[in-house]
Amino acid sequence: MSDEQKPVAQPNAEAEKDVQNVLAELKGESTEAATPAAAVEETKQTDEAAEEARIVEAAAKLGEKSAQAEEQKQETKKQEQQQQQGRGGRTNYRNNVKFDPSSQEVTSDPVQIRKQVEFYFSDSNLPMDKFLLSKVGGSSNRPVSLELLHSFKRMRRFQPFSAIVEAIKTSETVELTDNDTCVRRKTPLPETVTENHNPTVVRVFEDKAMSRSVYAKGFGEEGPTTQLEIEEFFAPYGPVNAIRLRRSYDKTFKGSVFVEFESEEKQQAFLALDPKPKWKEQDLLIKSKKDYCEEKAREIEAGRIKPSGGRGRGGHHRGGRGRGGNRGGRGDNKRGDWRDRRAADQKNGFSDKKEEPKEERKEIQKDARGVPVVQSTTDESAGQKRAREEDGANGDHPSKKVDAKQE
Repeated sequence: MSDEQKPVAQPNAEAEKDVQNVLAELKGESTEAATPAAAVEETKQTDEAAEEARIVEAAAKLGEKSAQAEEQKQETKKQEQQQQQGRGGRTNYRNNVKFDPSSQEVTSDPVQIRKQVEFYFSDSNLPMDKFLLSKVGGSSNRPVSLELLHSFKRMRRFQPFSAIVEAIKTSETVELTDNDTCVRRKTPLPETVTENHNPTVVRVFEDKAMSRSVYAKGFGEEGPTTQLEIEEFFAPYGPVNAIRLRRSYDKTFKGSVFVEFESEEKQQAFLALDPKPKWKEQDLLIKSKKDYCEEKAREIEAGRIKPSGGRGRGGHHRGGRGRGGNRGGRGDNKRGDWRDRRAADQKNGFSDKKEEPKEERKEIQKDARGVPVVQSTTDESAGQKRAREEDGANGDHPSKKVDAKQE
């Protein structure tokens, strides 16, 4: 067979098949490439929806939490308001008394123990201390349990208990009774002093202390240790019988004090100091208590200020008794107190609405020594009427330091 007659070779079947496969693969890749894009878009939309749902859920939880917090806040506020209410719905201002004797170190020092116990039973405290006076029974001079005294805030740092017993054994003004379990004054209070608080009787003791007392102002705001710091401030000029922090009607410290020295000589020596002592580098306004009371009496008489009729308690040197956190006087705010104040106000020519002095009243009432009578109140007296002494036009009351049994 000639060359012209030989069959022409056909394309390689395998090669054609490979080409077809490549084309198929390319088409397949194109299809596969399109599929992930759609899937990504779908996944993206799904994620966005999930995120939105998560945000909505978180916002709902946050709103619920905020509502719970607001509810808790209102409940706390309600509880605080209830705590601020005393009996009969009256506001209790005890939280305004900042004194906290817990900062003092524990000690068994017999000198400090005797001073504290003797103070409780002294003429500078006992007649004004409604709670302790009721326990003593006034001139009845009933013994008071040492365990009760040891429960007072300013007594708790004296440890052990036996140290108190030993310290009192050498006291010149108080004595132990009932197998050394109780204590009482060696000399009873005058017969005019009963177990019931009497502002008139209190005034007698205040008048006796007037000539040895001073007024000092400029001590700033009260802190937990202000009372102790003021006691240390006056200690070099003593001995001092009592330091009474003066307080407003809401028991806020007014920055002024009454200081009762042991004697008139000590008081005169303090007033004569030149230069005057400063409180934390700040000048103090210092004058005799008699001068201060006379000035206030003249201002009342002239109508520039009005007498106060409220009660107050402050803090007392070495702890008196008064209910607001310093050892407050139990029996404070008794119902009969307002009657006593109103009767005394009417006697002095003042109405219980703080009106101007009556026209027919020619002069301020004076005591037997000719000193104008000015009433006020103190922490320890827990409702007594001590001098109507004010730093401004509103009535305020001296305070007396007391750290009583915590309730």
